[in-house]
Formats: sequence, C-alpha cells, structure tokens
Amino acid sequence: MPFREGLTMSLNPTDGHIVAGTKIDDHRFLGRVRAAQLFQVAPDPRDTESKKKYDASKALQDLFDVREEVQRLFEGAKKKNVDPYCEYIISVHNGEDGITPVITLYSETPLAVDDRPDGTGFIQVPWDQRLVAIDGETQLAARHEAANRNPATKHEFVAVYICHGKDQLWARQSFHDLNTLGVKPNTALSIAMDARDPITQVSRDVEREVPFFRNRINKVRRQLRATDSEITTIAALRGACVTLAKGIVGVQYGARPVPINEKDLPAVRGVAVDWFSALSEALGPLMLDRENNIISSPAVLAALGAVGNEALHITDSDARKNKCRELADELKAVNWMRGKTWEGIAGKFTPKGAFSLGGPKENAHAIFAALSNPSSEGYARVRGLPSPALSRPRPDHQRRVRRPRARPRGRRRPTPHRTFAHRDNPNRHPN
Repeated sequence: MPFREGLTMSLNPTDGHIVAGTKIDDHRFLGRVRAAQLFQVAPDPRDTESKKKYDASKALQDLFDVREEVQRLFEGAKKKNVDPYCEYIISVHNGEDGITPVITLYSETPLAVDDRPDGTGFIQVPWDQRLVAIDGETQLAARHEAANRNPATKHEFVAVYICHGKDQLWARQSFHDLNTLGVKPNTALSIAMDARDPITQVSRDVEREVPFFRNRINKVRRQLRATDSEITTIAALRGACVTLAKGIVGVQYGARPVPINEKDLPAVRGVAVDWFSALSEALGPLMLDRENNIISSPAVLAALGAVGNEALHITDSDARKNKCRELADELKAVNWMRGKTWEGIAGKFTPKGAFSLGGPKENAHAIFAALSNPSSEGYARVRGLPSPALSRPRPDHQRRVRRPRARPRGRRRPTPHRTFAHRDNPNRHPN
C-alpha cells in the first residue's frame, strides 16, 4: 500500500485499527488517536463494573479480568473525579487553557508495528482486541463522559502510550510505579501555578497592589520556616481572600476552587486590596514579627479575611476604604502575642510547653468569634477585658435557689435483727 513517495506500509488496514506515532522500543509505542478511535480500542472502564453490561458482554468480562489485576475500581475519590475531569476536557475543547496527560494503554499480547527509517511508525490493534489503561484511566472514563455531553470532543486528538507484549506482573508493577513514585507539588506551589482560579488571581492582585505584601509572599512552601523572611504563604493569603469573599464559612473550601460569580469578581478584588492595605497600615509591624505574634498564621489570616467581609457590601469606594480602616483600627486593641491568651482559641500548648497554632478549619471560627463577637468569652480575653460571664449579674430567674431537701415518702423497711437461731440454722445460706 503506498504511503508516501518511496515508502510502503507493511500493515494491512483490514486487520485492525492503525495508530500513527513513533516506536520507542519493542514493547512501547507513542502515538495519537482521535477520541472516537480511542473509544473503539479502549471502552469506558466503568462499563466493566456495571453488572448489566458485564453479564451481557464477553469482551467486558475479559477486560475486567485484566483490570482486576492491573487497575483499581471506580470508587471513592476516583469515581468522584470523573465528572470534574469531564468538565475540564469540555472547557479545554471550548478554548480555555489546559492540557491533559498521555493515556497509557496496555496489551499483554504483542502488537504488530511498522517502524520507518525517519522515526515515524504505525502500530496495529486487532479489531477484536481491547486495551486497558494502566495510567490515565480516569481521563479515559472522563473522555467517554465528555463525548456524551459534547459529541464534538470525539474528534480531538489524544496522546496514547501503548505498552504491549509484557505480562500482567509487569503491568501491575508499572501501575504501582506510575501512581506512587511521583511526588505531588505542595499546596502552595499548586496555588502559585494556578492561573485559572479567580480567588488565586485576587490573592496575586493583593500581593502586587498592596506595597506591604509585595515580594513578601512565599509561593513555594506549604508553611514558613522560622528562618524565612516572608510574611506568609500564597496558600494562607488565598485562604484569607476566600473568607473575605465568602465569610468565615469559606474555610471549608481549603485549596479547592471557590465558586464566584464573574460579575462579583471586581468587587471582591477591590475590597481585598482595600482591606489588606488597611490591615497592613494598622498591624504591619506585628505581621513581620512571626516569632512572637500569631497574626500572620493561616488560621488568623482566614479569620481576618472574614472580618473584612463586612466591607464587601459597600459600593462607594471612599466609604469602603473608611470602613476598612475603621475595622482594622478596632483590631489594634487585640493582644496578638502567642501564648496563654490564645489557648483554646487559636491553638494549644504541647506537653513540652510550646504553643502550637491550629489550622484554619480547626480554629478559624473561634478566632473570628474572638475578633468580631463582643458577647463571646474570647472577645474579652484577647483584649484583656473582664469576661462577660463574670461582669454581668445573672438575672433573678436564672439564679439558683436552695430548696430544703424533701423527705423520702413511705415507711422505711426495718433492718432485720440477727438471732442465735439464725446463726445456728444449718440450712442457712453461707456468708
């Protein structure tokens, strides 16, 4: 069959699917296929776990036998990840920035390969053979789902890495190596690299537009070391921007994407810059002293972001700036020194006597109450004021009244008297 001038293909197209690409070695081939062709050689792996489809198809039963040896089932986080992955594939198809990794497919049976002198080549998958994804299986399932929601995604090219002619022991070990030997980036680095999340963009705007934070945000570490010169991490600053936008309940999102209406984003960005500018003016020196003060910790920053949420509903720019300064000035009365004052609110003492700060999800709510709720015990404590519970007299109807103890009703049973007859009775129960 003519292929290009001077070259012919040794593979017969009537014998199976032909995939173009490059031969890596005798057992590995790197190629590309359209998603529609991918679905022919690699069915939706979730179908093998559907009892109805499994019982009706010998091909799915054979496929499941291989998957059982070299893959994990669609349960828990893997199952939940299919839907967001599907939406991601559709959004990238529609023009948004993004990329999907190569899908690694496996065949225990050797496949025919046509290798060419110029480095190009072809590999053939017989019509009746199905391949299993030993890596990228969630993407494979997501692409099947994306094709159902947006059929146009079936025409996209997908990168595939076809491994063939190796036994299942090799495939199982490869699954282990591909899924466990890699090191995931920490939260701070992931957030720093994310150009799509709107709240991450807001935190970047705060760093850029608030002089106090400029070049003082660590974008690499999950948490700062004692020797680091920065104020806080990008993850902690982002957490503060989340609670600014959503209130204190925003701590539940953690590092996950936060749903924000696009039309509300300019207001969130403006308030964030105003609020953190006011905070840095009022409390900047304390933020720099991380060794003695807790104000730059992630949990406290999350609570401070929630305090600034009050200014989000002010549309006038000057009034909003004034409100931010007012709220920030009120926080000057707080004792930010780490220690006994914040025990049970922001952290606890270790057995060795060191004060350990808690995380946003564990302590941000209590810190927020101590900063913003005058009726809370923490509000008074962190300001060195008398506790509300001690300073306010208890209303009359809440005071405890001593009442005389009531005598028990009915007659008491007399205590039985022991007699000599009782003592000398041979049939008595032994003591």
